[in-house]
Amino acid sequence: MSRRQRLAIALMLITSTIILNWSYPDAKALGERLFQWVGLPVWSRGASGLNYVGITSLLLLFAGLFTLRASLQRHARKITLLALILSFWLPPQLVAAYQSVWAKGIYALEYVKNESSCNYKKEDEQVTGTCSLTFVNHSGQDIQFTASIRNQRYLVGSFLESLDILGDQTLTMPSRQKKTINVVFKKMVADARTPESGTFYGMDLAVKSDEQERDL
Repeated sequence: MSRRQRLAIALMLITSTIILNWSYPDAKALGERLFQWVGLPVWSRGASGLNYVGITSLLLLFAGLFTLRASLQRHARKITLLALILSFWLPPQLVAAYQSVWAKGIYALEYVKNESSCNYKKEDEQVTGTCSLTFVNHSGQDIQFTASIRNQRYLVGSFLESLDILGDQTLTMPSRQKKTINVVFKKMVADARTPESGTFYGMDLAVKSDEQERDL
């Protein structure tokens, strides 16, 4: 096999890794959708455990990097390291660039999950609380939308499993800004096992604006 053929195979493998992990406009990666479409499990234990998409993409990436290094005559180590860095750095930069230039409405929103949280307090059969949700609006226009918490796998059976009450409130993100929005909620609960208070993080969101809808 010639070096040119090895280089082509390496680029195909590395590109495949990026495609499998691509998660725009929705939070679910293309690889997960592909696995579900062909009937393959995404997780080793239902919704948890080993992520087969992640394992597959890592194997493809390492195979691509190994093939890339074997195809190069000069600066093989430096170029391979650069390819490794770009495979993680480039996708979010491409998404941010698209959102800044072409995306409209909620498609220009970036949800900062690791900076978002909800806290609550229970009094009698009513739970009140506040969700602090952090977004970045990459577009040049204000965006109005509603948000609701979805797919709380670790809270199945509790009142926190679906805080659809958030969907009744219109949120506004100013143009070209990062902002944390505090959303107050109330919910009636009859389950005596509900803790008196608590905080949870890493929520998955569904956002809507007119006919547009995204899972973040």
